[in-house]
Amino acid sequence: LGTNWTTIFLGIEERYQGADPADVLGFSSLTGLVNSMIALVGAVLIFFLIGAIFAARRVAKLPTFRLVSTKQLPELTLAHGLKWHLFNSHIWSTGQDAAAVIKKQLMLLLPGVKIFLDVDDLKDIGALEQYIRGTTMILFFLSQG
Repeated sequence: LGTNWTTIFLGIEERYQGADPADVLGFSSLTGLVNSMIALVGAVLIFFLIGAIFAARRVAKLPTFRLVSTKQLPELTLAHGLKWHLFNSHIWSTGQDAAAVIKKQLMLLLPGVKIFLDVDDLKDIGALEQYIRGTTMILFFLSQG
């Protein structure tokens, strides 16, 4: 934006010798234009930083599962050859939305947990048994359908 305005300002001065760029752009000098752009960028940067601080504080307040003994997050490890902690099984026609919510909530409560959900992770329906073999445990979400 600043580059375009500067180019326009200089173009007006160059093409129309007697014309005043302030009549078109509202700035009587190039310095005023540049200073305005710097102030605009500074204001946007401050706005972004305030938003980032609020977002970080909100994330820090999210509830998570913690160990009673240490008040720390549990260490989520996977045995050799396993890819997911949980396989979220559901009926496609009626349980897909609820299964997605379960995955999202568990990932918020247990940062670092790896959960298989067909919508996100299924690449080959023929490899379903391999996906299950690569999982520590299975959650069966039962719904009508």
